[in-house]
Order: sequence, then structure tokens, then C-alpha cells
Amino acid sequence: MDEDVARTAAPAPAARGGNGEVVADYPGEIGAGSGWRAVAGEKEGKIIYVPFEGFYASKGGRIESPRFALGKKPGENAWFRLTFSAKSETDGFWWVDFFDGDGANVNDVNSRLYASEDWRDYEVMVPDMPSAETATIAFISKKGAYARDVRMSRATPLEVAEWCDREYARLPQLDLSAIDAQGDRLPRTRKALREGGALRVVFLGDSIVNDTLCGNAAALIARAFPNVAFTFIPSIRGCTGCWHYHEEGPFGQYVARHRPDLVVIGGISNTYKIEDADYSFAQAEDDMADTILRCRAVGAEVAVCTPAPSYEFREGAWACPFDRSRYLAEARAPSWLQSGYIRRAAARTGAALWDMTSAPCEAISRSGRPLNWFKRDIAHNDDRGKQLIARTLAEHFIRLAR
Repeated sequence: MDEDVARTAAPAPAARGGNGEVVADYPGEIGAGSGWRAVAGEKEGKIIYVPFEGFYASKGGRIESPRFALGKKPGENAWFRLTFSAKSETDGFWWVDFFDGDGANVNDVNSRLYASEDWRDYEVMVPDMPSAETATIAFISKKGAYARDVRMSRATPLEVAEWCDREYARLPQLDLSAIDAQGDRLPRTRKALREGGALRVVFLGDSIVNDTLCGNAAALIARAFPNVAFTFIPSIRGCTGCWHYHEEGPFGQYVARHRPDLVVIGGISNTYKIEDADYSFAQAEDDMADTILRCRAVGAEVAVCTPAPSYEFREGAWACPFDRSRYLAEARAPSWLQSGYIRRAAARTGAALWDMTSAPCEAISRSGRPLNWFKRDIAHNDDRGKQLIARTLAEHFIRLAR
């Protein structure tokens, strides 16, 4: 990527503070003159590890802003409105990386940059992690991305939820009538949702779990329960499941130190142990059950989620329309979509079981659109797919309080 493409006019000083305050402002087109930098991408097709996504082919080079302060209180969840115009010869990515006070990368939020010869306007909502204090904005493409008038400002959870409503209105609608949050297995969480109070929720898993929160599920949940003081904590490692988190060291790092009231375990990586090609569903069940019991030992309730949509699931006998009864009964589902081991782990430990598969897969199948219409790369959803998944998760919280 040409180094000149990585420069922009000098940014206005970041305004610190509350909702609506601008934290980063880069007017004009990114071009020669100031602070942004070009980061060369790895060789096309090379498999690299992205901390909050996992092992995937290089996404291309990036143009990246200087790091800027978020102007928020330590431990506070915050949401940001990111607006910009962009164009790119091929699909790419807008990307926000967050860093803690020590400069460590604590999470990222990214989604699809649509291929366009003309400038295209974007307004997206970006959730952070409580420990985040600074951030960078980037645009990534294999053939060069161009951006202008980039601004990021604070937004309220209600503003974010209303943005979600507008996005969801353009999508195939979910059938959420069959959701069962199994509230009898989460009595303390249900009590907090009904009566108010503080609730610390850790979302544990892989990049698919990260996407669920990056779809702004937390804002939808916060809107539904204005009397609850939530702390939402994504605890994520790409391509990683309970085969890692159940071990004492990782459990302390990813769960115990956050002092959760509720742990929501999800993702598609609980049967994918990177260093063990023979890792079995029986082992996955045992490791998930052990993770659940560890959560209980530190005082947390647990909900385990069946896989949310990721890879194509409509091939062969699984073609459209999606059949809930078949999915629940059929052991020959694609390996990443299988949930029998999750159901067994939940049953033997008494954890709540949340179905994150049926409603979004049904809606996608009913749409008649190719899966790529909902996705930004081979495994991950864009803002369309994320909305279906996030709203499904939020509905579990809403049903839990009934």
C-alpha cells in the first residue's frame, strides 16, 4: 500500500468526556500530511493469527490512525458512533482496536467495507471493553482502501439500540417465539433483571462471541433493563473454546479476575482444539462441563449457547428451509454446528441452555440470500448477520426476566 495513502490532515484535538463528545475527528480525505500510517499486509493468502479472530488468511494492508484517548471512566462500558465515507476496489474492513492503560490490545470491533467505486457513507456503532482507554481506527483492504471525514463520538446505549432497530428493520425478521431462557437455572440473574441492581456479565469464547457483542447486543439488553447497572465484559481469544478456558491459568485470566455474576459461554470453537486433530466431542463435553463448574466455584451462574451462524450450513440435506427439529436431533450436522455435546454438558451441570442457532439460521434461510450477504469474510458476520445474532441473545435476557 502506498505510504502516501496513509496520511491525513492533522486531527482536531480529541474531546474528552460524556455522550456525544467527539473522541477522534479526521476531516477531509486521508492523504498526505499527518499522523496516520500504512501497515503492509502479509502475503495474500498467508494464514496469520489475529488475537480476537483466530487463524485466517491475511486481510490485506491497513491505513491506521494515531492512537487516541476515549475519555471514559476506568471500568465503564461505552459505545461510540463511527461515521466516515469510504471506497475500495474490493470488499474490505473498517476496524477499531482498543487498548488498556498499559497499551495492551484488549478487544477489536470490525465489519465490512463494501466494494464501491464511488464514495459510500457509513454510520456504525462500536462497543468497547470496560478496560479500554485508547483506540485506533483502521481501514483494511487487499487492493487499497480510501476514507474521508472520519469521526468517532460517544453514543448512549439507547442511541445504539435505536440504530440496531433501523438496521434490523432492513433484514429478514427473526422468529423468536420458541426461545426458552431457562430462568429456573439462573435465579440470581433473573432476580437482578426483575428488581434492578448490579450485574457483571462475562461473554466467554471465540470471535463469534465477540461478533455477538459487536452487534451491540449489550445496548439492546441495557435498553430493556434501565434499572440494572450492567458491566458487559467480552473475554475472547480467537479460535478458542472451553478446551482452553477450563484450565486453571486461562480460567483465572479470562473469567475469575472479572468477578462475574453471569458467564455466557458460546462460539463455534469448543470442538476445535488447535493442537489436537483428534479432539473428540466427548472431550469437548467434559471440558465445557469443567468450565461451567469452575464458574460456579467463583460464584457465577452460567448460560451455554449453541453455535451462532458462521460458515455455510445450507448444503446437501441441510439446504433451505432450516428445520429446527432436524437441527436438534441430527448428529450429522456440520461439526461446527453440532450442539449435542453442549446440551449434554448443560444437562449434567444444570447450566442454562440458550439456542443461538435456530432463529438466525431460519431467518437467513428464509431470506433466500447467499450467506455472503450477511458476512464479511469466510467465518464472520458483517453488520447484517451480527444484528440477527445480537437480537437473538438480547431476547434470551428479556425472556429470562418474565
